[in-house]
Amino acid sequence: MVKAILHNGAIQPLSPLPENWSEGQELVVEEAVSPAERKDWDTWSREVDALASKVASEDFERLEAALAEADQRAKEQVRQRMRLS
Repeated sequence: MVKAILHNGAIQPLSPLPENWSEGQELVVEEAVSPAERKDWDTWSREVDALASKVASEDFERLEAALAEADQRAKEQVRQRMRLS
């Protein structure tokens, strides 16, 4: 992500541009989060971290196993559809 500022109606990057960007390339610029919003996100993030630290490691392992199984099933369904096409 490139950070930039608006100065006299022009967008000026605050860091070097990626090498793979080319002159005339279309870019999407979004407004940054305000400091007040960022504080809310920081508070939320700390609350989530605190709650996550209370979850038993076995629960995380079960979740990871369930996600891996769902991923494997989805891949198999795609393979079956590709064979039928």
